[in-house]
Amino acid sequence: MQSWFSFELDGETCRVEREGTNVSLASFLARLDPCFSHFADHDPRHQPRLVVMGVLEGDRHRFRIVDSGLLMLPMLADRQIWTPEGIRNAEPEHPVNIAYQGGQFECSEERLDSVIALTFEGYYRPDLRRQGQINDQFDAIVTRTANVPAIREAAAQVFASTENLRHEAALRAERSGQEASVWTGRTDIFGDRFTKQLFRLGEQKPLQYVDGKKQRFFRPSTLVELLKLKRDYPDAVLVAGGTSLATFGETLDLPNLISLEGVRELNSVITHEDRWEVGASVSLTQAAEQIGRECPPFNKVLRRFGSRPLRNRATLGGYLANAWSAGQLSPLLMALNARVILISEGGERDAPISQFYTGKSTTLLRPDELIRGIVIPRTSETILSARGITSRLCDAYTVAPRRTFCEPYATGAFAIELRDKTITKAWLAYSGIADFPLRAREAEEFLTGRIWEEKSIIQTLPILNQCVEAGSSINPAAGPEYVKQLVGTLFQKFFYQHPLPGSIRPELLTATGEFARLDEAFFDIVRP
Repeated sequence: MQSWFSFELDGETCRVEREGTNVSLASFLARLDPCFSHFADHDPRHQPRLVVMGVLEGDRHRFRIVDSGLLMLPMLADRQIWTPEGIRNAEPEHPVNIAYQGGQFECSEERLDSVIALTFEGYYRPDLRRQGQINDQFDAIVTRTANVPAIREAAAQVFASTENLRHEAALRAERSGQEASVWTGRTDIFGDRFTKQLFRLGEQKPLQYVDGKKQRFFRPSTLVELLKLKRDYPDAVLVAGGTSLATFGETLDLPNLISLEGVRELNSVITHEDRWEVGASVSLTQAAEQIGRECPPFNKVLRRFGSRPLRNRATLGGYLANAWSAGQLSPLLMALNARVILISEGGERDAPISQFYTGKSTTLLRPDELIRGIVIPRTSETILSARGITSRLCDAYTVAPRRTFCEPYATGAFAIELRDKTITKAWLAYSGIADFPLRAREAEEFLTGRIWEEKSIIQTLPILNQCVEAGSSINPAAGPEYVKQLVGTLFQKFFYQHPLPGSIRPELLTATGEFARLDEAFFDIVRP
């Protein structure tokens, strides 16, 4: 095993030798150079120390904003890291740097560093085109000591310049039929120092690292190697995104670690005609980029999950394995009729997500197993017609103290399949109410065969109230009576936003959407 590895830090090779496997990047930077001393004051909720990571996801090179306090050093081997300080020094005339020179942003230098890093990622995002996405890009700024409107205005100008640049590149590429690679970000249209280095990145190589205390960090490249390591080191902890450090920090004295990030079989989203197969180590952001356009509720739920730096690292497999009783994703996965695939050296098995949770903080997962992936059905018009279904409605709702980065009170996700106006199948799922995410099966059975109308909804409410019982894991800030009330309230909201079988796009129940205009572009539409 090797006692060193290297990664790129602000464009230069940084060698790490015998550093602890549990040491975070924030701690390492604070000791590395006085200009990074503020990284020592890390708080994932109030003072995240954000950096930009260059990664290769399948065939797509991406810059991802991440929290340096939640990255263990060995996770960085063969990767690129840009700090806000490095971004400023490498190209002072970069559009991101120019945008924040001399502005009245009313925040500290450390906070402005976070803003620069968030804007830097957004500048290179090929999918950032809507007003609402700007809100999501900056949801890591949980503070009142910043001029957020000024930040959004400066960022919108930066992002608009990118869109014009991408449009011009697409016109040039159209002659050779390569314009699709421009819009998906597979082609380097910027040609600056940052992207030139990014596009030199290759696939992560296997790593076997041992620190000064003889603790080991393994990064296998195949599923076979992973299962063998799990057998040889039964005390080892599996890690993927590492976001659980947000709770425990570096107080954990983790034993041997096995990273899932380099396992090819766990890091892809495969699209079939009737389903998506999402690897367990695929980040929530990556999953949303490939699924969210066809399945809007998926993006909707993820926007309420943590912040963008967390979503860039958190994985679907890690989310399920943690068995979070109030997790926002589980009800939606149940409503989508998703299945989880479990694997061990003895073979594979699968189960519906609705059967995966067996009790408070417990799942079907056996000690010798790990989560290989999640299968999410697709519901195109052709697929539904083959089953005699005329429409399928699906949506999810979360109630929480604030929009992001908090413990939700409750989440409800609902789906119904209709033959004309008659309900042929229903999914009603909740989290945050009982001790684990669950489906309201009695209510689902009652709805089957009934007409999708207000009368059916009102008749279902007493059954819902009876079959979804409050558990001991309720958020203490909400209280059992309030949370219990949400069981019926969220289901009613689902009906009133989708009152007709063909109303796939939710009806607006308030004027908020008219004022926010989240679906509108933040730039002038460029036309040929």
